[in-house]
Amino acid sequence: MPYAKPLETLYAARSWRLAIGVAIFVNSVVLGAITEAPEGSLMAWRLGRADEALLALLVFDALLCIVVKRLAVLHSGWDMFDIGVTLASLSPSVGVLSAFRVLRVVRVMRLISFVPRGRATVDALLGALRNMAAAFMILAVVFYSFVVIATNLFRDIDPAHYGTLGRSAAHLYSVMVSLGSNLESEKVFAAEPWSLMLFGAFIVVASFGLLNMFIAVLVAALKEQLDRENVAEERAHFERLEQKIDALSAAIEALRLREREETRPPFTTAG
Repeated sequence: MPYAKPLETLYAARSWRLAIGVAIFVNSVVLGAITEAPEGSLMAWRLGRADEALLALLVFDALLCIVVKRLAVLHSGWDMFDIGVTLASLSPSVGVLSAFRVLRVVRVMRLISFVPRGRATVDALLGALRNMAAAFMILAVVFYSFVVIATNLFRDIDPAHYGTLGRSAAHLYSVMVSLGSNLESEKVFAAEPWSLMLFGAFIVVASFGLLNMFIAVLVAALKEQLDRENVAEERAHFERLEQKIDALSAAIEALRLREREETRPPFTTAG
């Protein structure tokens, strides 16, 4: 295709990638301003036109990515993410489909692709979540055990929080995520002072223990991902260096052959 090379040059140009990053950032600001602007006002109309112009630029970048990379796009999760997030903003504001217009705010997430080490951090997070499957299962077992224990012990004392398994689960979940900061209003402490030890054990095991385990796995996964990227960059650097050395060696060898040809005595024949 005669136009493929110029499009590849444009898409890979640092200035173009920087312009798209700036456009995504400005678009995130515009989307927030649209939410605050009074509906039907002149400001809302101007912000809407700016949003449409920025969306057109982002759609052009998504189409450019498809044209340049072709089927390789299907093998890149980040390219599929960028294209999907952009194209999701094109849903028409008609009937039920108008609800999907809210997805335009997801365009802000494309900034992750432009943050240094942003992709590595997200990849490490996803890897950590996969590695945390066993930890989440342990957490579920521990949480369920405490839910059953709390329901059986405190349903008569505080039925509003422990009357059913569902209520106990919802309340203990709030205790877990708040690290016990909402326990000041617990009614069961007055009736059963020893229950403080039960809640203490629950917070230590469910909150501190497994949370620290998750952080440790996340840090390890992030370090592994960054090390993998550094190794890939160093390998590419060494490959380029080897190519330069090979080219230099070939040039030196050619120069030596030329010098030998020039210093070789002329061929003479006996008379």
